[in-house]
Amino acid sequence: MKTTTSALYRLPTAVFLVAVGAVIFALSALADRPTRIPFAATFSNVLTDVCAFPVNVDATISGTETDYVDQSGTVTRIFIHSVEQDTFTANGRTLVGTPFTFNTEVLFDSSGNVTHIFASGLVETIPLPDGSLFVSAGRVDFTQHPGVQFLLSPDMGHTGDLAAFCAALSP
Repeated sequence: MKTTTSALYRLPTAVFLVAVGAVIFALSALADRPTRIPFAATFSNVLTDVCAFPVNVDATISGTETDYVDQSGTVTRIFIHSVEQDTFTANGRTLVGTPFTFNTEVLFDSSGNVTHIFASGLVETIPLPDGSLFVSAGRVDFTQHPGVQFLLSPDMGHTGDLAAFCAALSP
């Protein structure tokens, strides 16, 4: 008799678990699959707030962007995995950074407005002429830096030796 009672409890539990699984599967089917887009780009910028003189930056970046959308096709999240290498010039001097990897995540609110653009990982790695290595790493929220396209210092984490960086590019 215990076997029958136990079986009676197992059946509704199994039916419930199958139903929950079907609902979860159906909800996940409402959103389209993420779209992966490989990219490669170059850009130039001028840093005017790091050293006492302007520093030119030439960057080469490549990676993969993954766009996530909801059932209506509206982008809900963007994830970017990148490798970047930067070259800094000022006063006839040049510093070439080593390639570094980082991730960027763009988050949206329910109205489709960007709420955060988080970049995390290495921010920059640059061998300096004195044999030291300028390394900045951590997390940046680009929404907290409107209009800024390039940063050497993270919001949270470790900033490299900016004085040594500027000294290496000084006249």
